[in-house]
Amino acid sequence: MYIARTNFAKTLLASAFLLITFSVNAQCRSFAKNKCVPDLAPYKFNESFNAAQLAPGEEAEVNLTFYSGQEYRVMVCSHPILGEVNWKLVDENNKILFESLADDPKHSFDLKAGSTSAMKVVVWVPSRGNTSMVHVGCVAILVGFKE
Repeated sequence: MYIARTNFAKTLLASAFLLITFSVNAQCRSFAKNKCVPDLAPYKFNESFNAAQLAPGEEAEVNLTFYSGQEYRVMVCSHPILGEVNWKLVDENNKILFESLADDPKHSFDLKAGSTSAMKVVVWVPSRGNTSMVHVGCVAILVGFKE
């Protein structure tokens, strides 16, 4: 009987965790769709959703493929609770093609791919010194293309 209660408690806890995770991802998706996607104009959103919940000091990266001859806009959009974030676009050799730092933010970068290539967007939230409150917020990496 003890084992049954323990398994039930573990299942309940796991279910609650999945529900909370799904809810957070849905909120992040809604934020990106409503607040970020309109800023891609005149580029069309490629419908590829890349986002993460980040806190100060955390980093995320996304691998992207850009196709020859196509024009793109890469945009990083963060929730206001985080403030400005740092991000860079690097090629497969880790050469920095574009960089935006929080003290001189640029939210998007336009490029035309000369050849099909793999690139990576790296985003990191600057640390805020000694603060007792840690704020977590959504950071979305969006890609648009010209038709």
